[in-house]
Amino acid sequence: MLMAAAIPFASVGQTWVNADAPATVVELYTSEGCSSCPPAEATLNALERSADLWNKVIPLAFHVDYWNYIGWDDTFADAAYSQRQRDKVNQGQSSGVYTPGWFINDQEWRGFFDRQAIPYANGPRAPTLTATLADKTLRLDYEGTQTLVANIALVAMNQTTEVKRGENRGRTLDHDFIVVDFAKKAGKNHWEYTLPSSLDISADAIAIWLTPPQGGDPVQTVAGWLDNPYPN
Repeated sequence: MLMAAAIPFASVGQTWVNADAPATVVELYTSEGCSSCPPAEATLNALERSADLWNKVIPLAFHVDYWNYIGWDDTFADAAYSQRQRDKVNQGQSSGVYTPGWFINDQEWRGFFDRQAIPYANGPRAPTLTATLADKTLRLDYEGTQTLVANIALVAMNQTTEVKRGENRGRTLDHDFIVVDFAKKAGKNHWEYTLPSSLDISADAIAIWLTPPQGGDPVQTVAGWLDNPYPN
């Protein structure tokens, strides 16, 4: 049973539960300084209207900083996300570092360039993952037994940027599913993580996916909207 919507928790928090199959994690590496990125972001943004959002597909936009030098500093870029993409190349999950760069469950996907729809599907049911957020403390409880890495992303929606310079000069760019905070934490059945007390950009949703230590397909996922977006 999957409860995609948040459940009130002690009037000060939220709880999300997934006892079904894990969702497919879709990562897009993008930049406001890249002229070929807006169509890719539009494709990712369209998933907001999908009935499968959060329970079958988790879209994430990681903004990289390696195009900042060509005239425009990406509002949402983070050097850590550029390094995350490079790590995927080093681990054999991608043929190179480029934007727009797509990954489906940690593997490079080039179908976008052939105008293919974003692929996602549910596999078999997995042990239950429960995420509880209260007073900015996130607690994860998983009923499986293996040692895993909890990936935790805070996601911002409905952001607009008027680009003044660079390849997208004069364009107004619409962004959704922007990763504004990301963390990884190893563990087995239980994890606790303190979210930032505030963010430069308000987060509207949270996404959590458990993976083997070496990466790969998510073992279990849970995601959903935040009742009280950051910063407060």
